[in-house]
Amino acid sequence: MNALLQIGTEHLPARFLRPALQQLEENAVNILAENRLKYSALETYGTYKKLVLEIKDLAPVSEDISKEVKGPPAKLLKDANGNFTPQAAGFAAKNGIKPEQLIVKETEKGPFIYADIKIKGIKTDKLLAVIFPQLIKSLNFAKNMVWEDSGFRFARPIRSIIALYGTKVIKFEIAGVKSSNKAYGLSSFKQTPIIIKSPEAYKDALRNQIRPILVDLDERRKALLRSIEGCTKALGFQADLDEDLINETVNFTEHPIALAGDMALSFMQLPKKLLTTVLKTQIKMFPVVNNKGELQPHFIAVRDGVSVNQEEVKTGFKNVMTARLTDAVFFFENDLKLGLDKMREKLKNINFIDGMGTMEDKTKRISALTSALAKELHFNQTDTENAKQAAAYAYADLASSVVYEFTDLQGYMGAVYAQKEGRAPDICTALEEFYLPLSANSELPKTAVGSLVSLAGKLDTLAANFKVGQVPSGSQDPFALRRQAMGAVRIILANNWPLSINNSVELASKNLPESQNNCLKELPEFLWQRLQNILEEKQIPEDIISAVKNFDKPLNTVLLNANILKEELKSPTLQAVAEAAKRVVNILKQAPQNLPPLNTALLKEEGEIALNKAVDNLPKAEDFSKELKNLASLKQTLEDFFAKIMVNVKEAEIKNNRLALLKKVKAVLLNSAALENLKKRG
Repeated sequence: MNALLQIGTEHLPARFLRPALQQLEENAVNILAENRLKYSALETYGTYKKLVLEIKDLAPVSEDISKEVKGPPAKLLKDANGNFTPQAAGFAAKNGIKPEQLIVKETEKGPFIYADIKIKGIKTDKLLAVIFPQLIKSLNFAKNMVWEDSGFRFARPIRSIIALYGTKVIKFEIAGVKSSNKAYGLSSFKQTPIIIKSPEAYKDALRNQIRPILVDLDERRKALLRSIEGCTKALGFQADLDEDLINETVNFTEHPIALAGDMALSFMQLPKKLLTTVLKTQIKMFPVVNNKGELQPHFIAVRDGVSVNQEEVKTGFKNVMTARLTDAVFFFENDLKLGLDKMREKLKNINFIDGMGTMEDKTKRISALTSALAKELHFNQTDTENAKQAAAYAYADLASSVVYEFTDLQGYMGAVYAQKEGRAPDICTALEEFYLPLSANSELPKTAVGSLVSLAGKLDTLAANFKVGQVPSGSQDPFALRRQAMGAVRIILANNWPLSINNSVELASKNLPESQNNCLKELPEFLWQRLQNILEEKQIPEDIISAVKNFDKPLNTVLLNANILKEELKSPTLQAVAEAAKRVVNILKQAPQNLPPLNTALLKEEGEIALNKAVDNLPKAEDFSKELKNLASLKQTLEDFFAKIMVNVKEAEIKNNRLALLKKVKAVLLNSAALENLKKRG
């Protein structure tokens, strides 16, 4: 038979629904396994008022099991008179068997008493009376409420519970609510109970109401898209189907019905992203566009369920939209009157982080850093000036009314205001690209100027936070520094800029104020971890990543060297060089720290003279691949050296000179990578 649990609640926030259903499914799998209950399939679905678990073909009884329980040592089984000891009798009683049924088994620690017990299965309906309440209590939410005397905590008050096994109601009570077989309709209409006769009848019973409820998320999504398509076809356009808004709408409706409306043409003067942000995020409406993606003076709103007064509903939606867009127009026009220069002046009243000044101070720092980076990367004069201008206004829009209301529009609005003021296109684009990338794998700035200013902003944020001791630990990263670091590394790699980790940190830290909690020394390793993530995504083996780890080489060189080593992984050339490097490194581990420089006059033996000459005659390699081939030519010379020359001789002067020679060899072997870290491969 099938089983069903429905938790009926007051209105859950849309963002709570899917995580709750995922928890419900995972917890059900675990709890059913713990209780030895078999089933053929399990699924969860629901709405903002109903969290549902359906279990298919649930066994009528849990499985019988046999298990051995270890007891006291065997010497305590019987006393000198051959009678069972109190310990043995007590152990048997505890496990529900007679002392005569106890057995003795050998273990690593000697013989012990065991009870071989059989546990009979329990009827499923009895188990469900325990399992269902356990499942309800197992759900965790970002925020909880307490609404009744028992103090039970849940995201929103529980108002009904359906608990069925076949046609039987599984009886229990939680938070003052008794389980039953009654569901309830759409919240905006009269709450008449709907009798659910069996788990398999549940979906149809709700779907077939006069005002249907679609409890399945996929079904609800399809209904939403059909309804929206019907509206847009009538308009002759199409909807901007934002995936996040689709999912959110599915989550906050039980039967989504789309309604089309129009807006005043005056609102079309708003910047596109501002208008769509108001529609999508503030009032949960879908913008309407033509086949070129251009906004049209219409909107698609979604209500929950059909009603006879749809025109009144549409008017209500339009009134809400008009009020919100009127506010947006007010904010936007005020910002245009204020201008970027005045906005930038206001940055002195906005703090960055404690100990690192205001956003005005940060603006000055990234302007200086942008100039330093442009010089380091040999930007031409025009691009340098445009980058400096963009850096000077990068944070100005934080003081605007629009960004205060819609923080996701930072950067974009700065570009809009710059364009309205007639600033150069490259400056406007750089302002729009300033916060990119927004996530670890999202879009990067497309222009060199935008990339440069974005990099400067990220490096300053990282250096400033580390300077005051705000270093991410574990899952704690309140300032999203991992994302900032990944963005910085990706920008450097994407532009093939010759910047190393140490060089980047040094440039970023030059203009920072002093701090007692300085953790800047940890920043290079933090940046390396982001590059390491990229290498791992490219399936670079762990030993190669260890070999190419370097804070002084340009990041693109590190990446290139890693790819070359991966390609050469099984080649005899690389294996020969790696083995030679390991041998040299191992010998030098015991060398004095302050070795005297190599004295060629002390090289007397043929093997050491030949090795020194071979190192001096190595041709200069244009790239790492050729360098590896050149280094492979040292193999025979090194083998001859180790075969014929004793390094650790008694004469200290000769010994140290030979160690100095090996130090010279090590320098060329490990010039581009720590090859001694490579594993031997067949």
